[in-house]
Amino acid sequence: MSQTNLTTKKMSGEGEQQYTAWILYCEYGSIDKLMKAWEGMRLNATEMRPDLRGFMEKLGEPPVRTTLARWSKKFCWVERRDLKLAEDLQALREKTKKIIADKKHKIAEVFERVMNKRLKQLREGESVTTLDLKQVWEMFQVEIGKPTSMGQLNVENQGLLTPEQKEHGQQLHEALKEVIRIRHRKKK
Repeated sequence: MSQTNLTTKKMSGEGEQQYTAWILYCEYGSIDKLMKAWEGMRLNATEMRPDLRGFMEKLGEPPVRTTLARWSKKFCWVERRDLKLAEDLQALREKTKKIIADKKHKIAEVFERVMNKRLKQLREGESVTTLDLKQVWEMFQVEIGKPTSMGQLNVENQGLLTPEQKEHGQQLHEALKEVIRIRHRKKK
């Protein structure tokens, strides 16, 4: 059987018992472990878990080891197991990405709510503390992969400033100096 015909679904010519045995093979990893599990399930699984009755009916009586080895070869169990593992891993990665994206979104929403609340307090003339705002901001920065302190900055990969960036930095510096001068004069 060529690898282009491999699938994790039931293959052409594969019986229900063979397919169900392959699913168990994927879980247990070897024919010997599969046989032990199959025999153990036949003996006491339906007594302990009645919900397994339909599964056990599909599985039927355990065949001999040579039959399982023949099924394994005929229906490419090893290659299909690898394919199933790859599919399961990809599904897990996608689920993880979704969880991370949802978490970032929730933290961004909390950050927005806190910012709006603080802005409202400022507009109403109330005093605002920055501790909770700082905590939410740091959570948000961590989630999006940005540094929250000077020690976390990676300056090794930064290039030299362009003349425009230097000019902009100088203008910003001068503007800040002027704001500080004005505040200092008002305090006197």
